[in-house]
Amino acid sequence: NNLGYQLSPSWRSQFRLDLAFNESNQGDYYNGDYTLADIGMAYRPVDHDTWNTLFRYTYLADLAPADQIANNGSTGNWQQRSHVLALDTTYDLSLRWSIGGKYAIRVGEIREGRETGPWTTSNAQLIIGRLNWHLVRRWDLLAEGRVLMVEEAEDQRAGVLTAAHYHFGKHIKGGIGYNFTDFSDDLTDLDYDSQGWFLNIVGKY
Repeated sequence: NNLGYQLSPSWRSQFRLDLAFNESNQGDYYNGDYTLADIGMAYRPVDHDTWNTLFRYTYLADLAPADQIANNGSTGNWQQRSHVLALDTTYDLSLRWSIGGKYAIRVGEIREGRETGPWTTSNAQLIIGRLNWHLVRRWDLLAEGRVLMVEEAEDQRAGVLTAAHYHFGKHIKGGIGYNFTDFSDDLTDLDYDSQGWFLNIVGKY
């Protein structure tokens, strides 16, 4: 379920709610529940449109069944109950250059599997610095520096991401990039498998 509403010329809101519940006739161990709730606020002042900011709150309760198979074929899926707050902003320095960044924090709990072990605290912070270069009329280059800090594991990871995008008209651009880190900018993604090439499509209005 999705709902969008423009509060004013400068403010737009977005709401999303996904729910899934499964009851197995083999017992609670094989049940599965999934809840994803998103509330977003986008700010783009009409009298100063060089600045764009997105505020976002996400709640995820991913309680997968014990035998659910992941993309890599494994059945050992982490379960989580997480609250994530994120702030993402971009500012145009000129017609060719823009800078931006993202800060996100996760407060949550995880466990190894369905009814497997106790819930343990899982808090993390993500910091991203971003530089965009409008190379020519239809091409953009992007470079990001990323740092992920996982508190309980006392783990800190850092690296860069690069990408190039091509504008297909006024409302869509597509690109290819490479993530040199093994983590995602989505703090609900607990799998360190994000390193490598990716395709990206962005809609604009």
